[in-house]
Amino acid sequence: MLRSAVRRAGAHPGLLSLVALLVAVVAATSGVMLGAVAASTTDAARAALAAPEPASLTVTTRVAPDAATQDARVRDLVAELFGDAPLDVMRSETADGTDTPFVTWVITPDLGSLAPGDLAGLTAGGDGLRSVLREADGVAVRGVVVEGDLGERAAVVHAAQRDAGAVAAVPVALLALTALVALTQVARLLAATRQPEVEILVARGAAPRQLTAAGLVEAGVVAVLAAGAGTALAVAVLLARGASPTASVGWTGALTAASAVAVLTTVVAAQARAVAGREASDRSGRLRQVAALGTVVAAVGVGAAGLLRLRSLGSPLVVVPDGVRTDPLAAAAPALLLAALGLVVLALLGPAARLGAALAARGRGTTAVLAARQVARRLRVVVVGVVLLVLASGSAVLAGAYAGTSERARAEAITQQVGTDVRVTVPAPGRLSAERPPPRADELAALDGVAAAAPALVVDATVRGEAVGLTALPADQVAAVVRTPDAAVLAAPLRGVSPFAAAPVLPGEATALRVALDAAVSSDVDERPETATGTEPVEVEVSAWLSAADGTLHVVEAGSAELAEGSSTAGLTANLPAGVPAGARLVALDLAFQGVSGPRRATLEVSVAAMVPDGTVSDGTGSTEVPLDVSASRWAPTAVGSAGLARAADGTLGLDAALDSTQTSRLRLVADGPTGSGATDPVPAAPPTVPAVVSEAAAERWDLQVGDTLEITTAGSTVPLRVAGVTPAVPGQPVPEAALVDLAALDATLLRTAAQLPRPAEVWLAAAEPDDAAAVERLAAAARPAAVEHAPAPQDVEVVTSGGGGTDAAAPVRLAFTLAAAGAAALAVVGMAVVAVAGLSGRRDEVVVLRAAGVGPRSQAAGRALETAMVGGTALGAGVLAGWSVAAATVPGLAGATLGIVSVGATPTVLVVDAGLTAVLVGAAAAGTAAVVAAVAGRVAAQARDKTYRPEVR
Repeated sequence: MLRSAVRRAGAHPGLLSLVALLVAVVAATSGVMLGAVAASTTDAARAALAAPEPASLTVTTRVAPDAATQDARVRDLVAELFGDAPLDVMRSETADGTDTPFVTWVITPDLGSLAPGDLAGLTAGGDGLRSVLREADGVAVRGVVVEGDLGERAAVVHAAQRDAGAVAAVPVALLALTALVALTQVARLLAATRQPEVEILVARGAAPRQLTAAGLVEAGVVAVLAAGAGTALAVAVLLARGASPTASVGWTGALTAASAVAVLTTVVAAQARAVAGREASDRSGRLRQVAALGTVVAAVGVGAAGLLRLRSLGSPLVVVPDGVRTDPLAAAAPALLLAALGLVVLALLGPAARLGAALAARGRGTTAVLAARQVARRLRVVVVGVVLLVLASGSAVLAGAYAGTSERARAEAITQQVGTDVRVTVPAPGRLSAERPPPRADELAALDGVAAAAPALVVDATVRGEAVGLTALPADQVAAVVRTPDAAVLAAPLRGVSPFAAAPVLPGEATALRVALDAAVSSDVDERPETATGTEPVEVEVSAWLSAADGTLHVVEAGSAELAEGSSTAGLTANLPAGVPAGARLVALDLAFQGVSGPRRATLEVSVAAMVPDGTVSDGTGSTEVPLDVSASRWAPTAVGSAGLARAADGTLGLDAALDSTQTSRLRLVADGPTGSGATDPVPAAPPTVPAVVSEAAAERWDLQVGDTLEITTAGSTVPLRVAGVTPAVPGQPVPEAALVDLAALDATLLRTAAQLPRPAEVWLAAAEPDDAAAVERLAAAARPAAVEHAPAPQDVEVVTSGGGGTDAAAPVRLAFTLAAAGAAALAVVGMAVVAVAGLSGRRDEVVVLRAAGVGPRSQAAGRALETAMVGGTALGAGVLAGWSVAAATVPGLAGATLGIVSVGATPTVLVVDAGLTAVLVGAAAAGTAAVVAAVAGRVAAQARDKTYRPEVR
């Protein structure tokens, strides 16, 4: 048996060498892909926990009487909670005067030893550490405090890598299927080449089991040696890249060897049984045709089922009661689709070749006719090259599509979450007030490299008790500062007449406001005579609300005045802070009454003037008052109790208010649009609705259509929103359910309903060169000191750019797709070489016949080269088209699933192909095919010139 195996192997050394090369390529490419992806995933996990600052947990309590036992107990509990995750635990004590010192343990992951499998332990430990330490004996002394973000960051990275790992199963399945197809088809081709030998051996009495045993020995030697060489090559490549080979590389080599032995032996056994039991009816080939058609139909059906499964799940990751798992059918869907399309191409290649031969026969030459007829006649041989090249070029398109789509999706997701190029947050505790003005958008707009700047209010709100994100920007600045593709569409429904368009404008040189009060205060004996108190003065505090041109509100305090019983006058001055830009409008006045001991009635006439430096209006000295025409706008009073508002002929505001110590004696006059025809304007019954663009998630959750009204609660007040548009997601919001409104429209409503207004804490900056990452980073660096200069809490200033975003979870998957496509290209080239070698030996007699018929070496070489090029070119082109169709159906969903785009409410993922990567991968397969074509042409020409007598050409 061994002797027979050796002799059979010696009869076809070229083919067996190529089979061994194929097995080695499978082992090498699979090992490199798994090792490189594992190394990339590990690097990504370490980078995510290291930047921008190392993740950690800090445990603080008091030193126990037995400090050593306390420390040992903490370390034991940490080790138990975090499992095998590598950690560094550092202990320190801080003196507390005469009291017991504080003791602190800082827990950080050992990033040099961290593996992706440790993330689950870090997540579980970070979540449960505080409760365990608090209940442990001898640890917590008068309470324990656990601070830090280790658990949260580990959970985010773990979820991201879990999703990426599920998607990475797609290129793994693609390479595995390509390798299986290559091994199977090459084994069948080898068996077909040996068919005469097997028939002779069976005729001489060899039993099928003997042939199978000989094939097993041969396959074992070839597969084990080749897989070992491929694994060694994979280890060398990984070490050269600086990656440490894992056990998976060795297991991949062993699995490759076992698979190769199984495939080669199975094909030999099937051939031996078929030869031994052959009947004459089998020679017609009809059974093979039916089987081939059935294979195509079955492959298409399985591929379609996989596609439906993948699209229904969204990704290969499936959530099950005890965790998550990868759905094998969904993961294999792209590979199955490519294989099915490859079989379809093969089924159509025969009729197409016959049609080409018929057309070529009308011409004078014979080269094209012979090549087309040979392709049509030898489909069982060219199936290896066709299917493998379709898989190779299709894999290349998939790799380029995933690379381009995932990078584009990640950039868009980051832009969607950030909202603009540079986002500057200047937090301050409390609500908008004179002590807490909004950030200086005008100063940030003056920085070099800024194309536009706008203040932004990003707050949490509720709808029927459920959370919703609210973003407010000046409507006319949305298109300028928002960097999402639909920025102009977002801005359109928000634009309209400014709610403060009729409010009086302050002169550009104004330095202060002068508020004059003419008041008459009396006891309201008609309302509650038994509580009338007589002549106590009433104190009134006056504040002015100014709307700047950039859309922000500013509060200036004019101070307070006492209004005595009867008639009195008072003049109050409010200095304008430097943060109020020129062109501000007076949009509201606050009158807060204090010292009201009983029912009182106050009748006031209020006039407002701007103080400008002398010389601007007159030639006097000092400052000059410029009266503001308050009569150009209606003024709606908002207060608890009754109040009427009349407008005097000279432009002062007439106010009649009922005051009571049992009620909120606060009155706000709000500019409510242009004045009407009447002298007295009634108090509006309800605040105006605010136009809003809501996210699709919000529209779906609350069943909203354009024109509907939705009430949200923010700043302690209910704001009616009118749905003016629906968008896939609201820029700058981390939650799916969100709304975008005009900042001025929101402020106009809140001025009527809320005593205190939320403070816009952000400024969005659009860079002049948004595509230049370095320019955006320079702008961010310049924005920080400019924001810190006027920040209430400089240490809390935060600057975020659209170029950030943390670790790229799709990077290992992109690498897997690229290496899978490269491996498929290498397998396809080796498969084409196997087909070529088989053809060179099996068609040696054909060369002699054509030479005798007068076809010279050059013509024969051209004809054989044309055959191979026809098959290779058709397969490569069909594979590109197949890859494009499969990519369009699967890649956007895979990229979105990898990056968790659905969970953050980002815009739908759009298919983008990395043309450079695709061209390189397809070009590598094409170059390998061209090399095979050239080698075949040269060898056929040499055979045609060889006139030596050989037994195989008798």
